[in-house]
Amino acid sequence: MKNEHRISLHDTPAKHLFQEVQRQRSHGCVRVEDALGFAEMLARDEGVLEEWHRARATGKETFVALPREIPVRLIYQTVLFDQDGEPAIRSDPYGWNDRVATALGFPSRQAYRLRTSGGDIGP
Repeated sequence: MKNEHRISLHDTPAKHLFQEVQRQRSHGCVRVEDALGFAEMLARDEGVLEEWHRARATGKETFVALPREIPVRLIYQTVLFDQDGEPAIRSDPYGWNDRVATALGFPSRQAYRLRTSGGDIGP
């Protein structure tokens, strides 16, 4: 994935992390559950599935170029809506809410502070 921040999408040997509610442990990369399945889907959708299968059959790490760049957008949300349409407030592990609130002119951290809920709302 080409980007100015050098963020990578990849699998992880620590598969148990996908089962955790708080999954933001990262060093600038994004863990992808079933990364091979994701890669195969991209290869199929982009018309390079046969080349992808040949590369996989070698058993070695191999780069298979896609015919075009695939846009990837990472969205950071701390407020989502549950199945009943109620706001579900999540923690802000990266501390971005404070900067956004300040930029929007909130006078203090407490002016926008809401009770958070810890459950997972889904992928």
